[in-house]
Amino acid sequence: MCVFWGCENLDTPLLDKESDLSFWDKPEDALNALNACYPDLYNADQFIFNESLSDNSYTKSNNGSLVRDVANGSYDASAALVRDVWNSRYVGIKHCNILLDNIDKVPGLSNDIKNRYIAEARAIRAFHYFILMNNFGDVPLVTKEISIEESKRISRTPKNEVLQFILDELDFAKILPNSYASTDKGRFTKGAVLALKARVLLCENRWQEVASICDALINKHEAGNLDLFSGSYADLFKPQNKNNIEVLLDVQFMAINREQNTQYYLIPPSFGGFAAISPTQELVDNYLLLNGKTIADASYNELNPYNNRDPRLDATIIRHGSQLENPNGSFTTINTALGTGDDAINNSSNCTPTGYYVSKFYDKTARNMLYSGSNLILIRYADVLLMYAEAKAELNEFSQAEWDLTIKRLRTRAGFTDANALNCPTVSNTEMEEIIHRERRSELAMEGLRLMDLRRWKTAEIVLNDWVHGMKTNEAPLIDNGYVRVEKRIFMANKNYLWPIPQSERDLNKNLSQNPNW
Repeated sequence: MCVFWGCENLDTPLLDKESDLSFWDKPEDALNALNACYPDLYNADQFIFNESLSDNSYTKSNNGSLVRDVANGSYDASAALVRDVWNSRYVGIKHCNILLDNIDKVPGLSNDIKNRYIAEARAIRAFHYFILMNNFGDVPLVTKEISIEESKRISRTPKNEVLQFILDELDFAKILPNSYASTDKGRFTKGAVLALKARVLLCENRWQEVASICDALINKHEAGNLDLFSGSYADLFKPQNKNNIEVLLDVQFMAINREQNTQYYLIPPSFGGFAAISPTQELVDNYLLLNGKTIADASYNELNPYNNRDPRLDATIIRHGSQLENPNGSFTTINTALGTGDDAINNSSNCTPTGYYVSKFYDKTARNMLYSGSNLILIRYADVLLMYAEAKAELNEFSQAEWDLTIKRLRTRAGFTDANALNCPTVSNTEMEEIIHRERRSELAMEGLRLMDLRRWKTAEIVLNDWVHGMKTNEAPLIDNGYVRVEKRIFMANKNYLWPIPQSERDLNKNLSQNPNW
C-alpha cells in the first residue's frame, strides 16, 4: 500500500499536469479531481474475469491477474489477483481522499455543489472499502492522504469498524440527487447509494435493514421512479440502451474516446474472440425450463438441452446452435459441439473448453469486433428486487405480494409465459429461499456477483470444492455422465472465505497482520 500512497504526486495524472499550488484555485479543478475518481470504480478486466472465481465460468487465460489460480485454490499471499485488487482499491481511495482533503481550498463553489462533490467521493470511497472488506476482512482504514512513513506503520482496522464506516459514508451520501442531466450520466445517485448500502447489509445478513432499504426504493420511491428496463432482457445490455432506467450505477465508456476491450475474452474465434472466459455447465443447468421446473423434471430432454429454457440462457450464453448477429445484421450459427468447426469445444487454443461463450455483453458495433463503448453495469434495479425478495424470505415474510413484485416481474420481463413459471408456488420457506437463490443466479449471471453470494450463503466450501464442467461430449461417458471435466476447484472453509493480505504489502509494513491459515 505504501507504494500506491507514496509515489503519486499531485502534479501527476489525477491533476492533469497542474501543480498542487495551482490546481485547487478554480471550481473546475474540484470537478476534474472528482471525475478522476470514477474510472477507479472497476477495472474492466477485473470486472469481467471476476465471475471465473465462481462456479459460473472458467478462465484458461493468464489475463485477469491470474484469476484461475485463485479459482482453483492454488494461490498464496503473493497471488497477482490478490495484490492487484488491494492496490487498485487503495489507489481509488487515495484519489477520493485527495479531493476530500483539498476541496475546501477551491474558491467559487456553492455549498450545494461542494456537498454534492463530497458525497460522490465518499460514496465511491465506500464502494472501494466494501470490495476490500468483502475480500480481506480487516483492512487499513485510511480517510486522508498519508505519507510514505505513515503508510509503513498503519495496521488493519477491525472489519466491524470498516463496515460501520462504509454505512456512515453511504448515509451521508443520501443527499445526492435522484438523477442528473444527460451530461452527467454515470454519477452516484441517491438510488445507487441506497442500493449499495442494501448490498453491503445483504453480505452481513442484516435482513430487516435490507428489506427496509429495498422497500424504500421499490414501494416508497425515495430515490425517484426506479424501474426495470422496459425492453427485453437481452436488449438491456446492448450499447444503444446504456444509461437506461434500470441502471443505478455503472462504469462509463464511450466509443473511440474511452473503450473497453473485454469482448475479446468472451466471443467465439470465428468472430475474432479468444474465449478466455467460458461459462460452465453448472451455470447452464441453473436455468429453468419454460414451465418453471428445473432440469430435474421429467420434461427436460438431455438430448435437446437448450429447447424450452429460460430465455435468459440464450441472452447470457452462446451455446451450440446459437445465432450470433453480425455487424451487418445477418446471423451466424455458432456450433460448439465436438468436431463441428472453428468454434467447437477445445478445437484450438482460442476455443472454449466448456462448449460455451458469453453473449450477455456482446456488442455487434464494437470497433474491429473488439473495442466497445458499452458500459459495465455495477448495480441495477433487478438486484434491488432480488435483495428485497431474499430479505423478506429470510424474515419469513415472503408472500404472494412479494412474489408478484419481484420474481414474477423478472420472469415476465425475461419472457416466461407459462402460468406454472409465473404463479407463486406453494412451497416451504426454505424451498422459496432456494428458488430466489436460483433466480438471482440466472438474472445476474456474469455480472460479478456470484462469488459474493456463495461467500455470504456459506456454500462456497461446497460448490467450489468440486469439478466444474463443460457440455456433454461423451468422450468419457463413464465419468460425470459424459460431461467434460474442465477444472477441479478447491475451497477450504477455514481459509478461503478471506483472501490473504498481499505479501508485498506485509514486506513493506510489518504492522499488517495476516488472515487465518495463510
